[in-house]
Amino acid sequence: MRYKNLTATALTAFSLLIPWNSGTAMEKAATPPSATASLRTCIYQQAGLYLRIPRDLDHLLLIKTGSGQQLFSVAERASVEAAKKEMPAYDGAGWLFAIGKVTETELHEMLCADMSGRELFAQDQAGNYFIFYHPTDVRYMRESADAMRQDQETWSKLCAWAHNDVPQHFIADNGLIALTADNSSIGIALAHIIYQPATKYTLSRNGEQPRNGNRTKATPFVNMLLYGNSFAIAPEPKSLPDESPALTLTLPGEKVSLTFFQCESSTYVLERRQNGEKTLYQAIPREEHAEALAVMQDWYTALPHP
Repeated sequence: MRYKNLTATALTAFSLLIPWNSGTAMEKAATPPSATASLRTCIYQQAGLYLRIPRDLDHLLLIKTGSGQQLFSVAERASVEAAKKEMPAYDGAGWLFAIGKVTETELHEMLCADMSGRELFAQDQAGNYFIFYHPTDVRYMRESADAMRQDQETWSKLCAWAHNDVPQHFIADNGLIALTADNSSIGIALAHIIYQPATKYTLSRNGEQPRNGNRTKATPFVNMLLYGNSFAIAPEPKSLPDESPALTLTLPGEKVSLTFFQCESSTYVLERRQNGEKTLYQAIPREEHAEALAVMQDWYTALPHP
């Protein structure tokens, strides 16, 4: 991942859901984007970008767009048609996913808050970032319970395709660079440090006197942590070993501290809130050079002694 590409300029963000009565139907592209397209694939084009749809699924779907930076939005046709009869005012039936394009400023705003239903998945060479939007609830609809049971396999197949295949094919077909970012409470706290200039932080090691840092000092290290790791809630409670080297990142304005330590060859982060709430996360590196505890140690070394 090229961390230097994480600095560009701003446009507009993609809304969570394109209403089906305001979009325009897409035309299939006359020319496939690459040799990856075949007779088994339908290609849709919008604003110079391509969306690949398997031909055996194409007739099951509705593909529409909005305007401006809104790109593709895809829903299951049968759910949309069922909703027209049962819930005419409901726009979201059958919605599977949408793909939107934002720029740096919009991305930074997103990463500083909960991104439920939105995932960063790619960037281009021009400083644009691509978001995969998806429902956080079930949008499957039919006119009867029997029809729901009968078509459940089809719905599940469409959902699996949307989440497993669409982002990687979109990246390949449009020459994009894969890019993800963590958006757990750990990731949000890290994003605040480099994207909200007023955020203050200190970093301490094994209870020693904290070192103060600024945004400039933090940026290269936070980039590696934020874009090079995912932080997942640990499946089992783990205690902090007394002998383990530990680095604690404190954000006084956020009333939170994050203690990074290693246990059983993995890096964990213990999040402590002022109200006494504690949550344990496991840091899962996406890139070898971004191992979280090593990054924290380098960050600590880069800060001036108190």
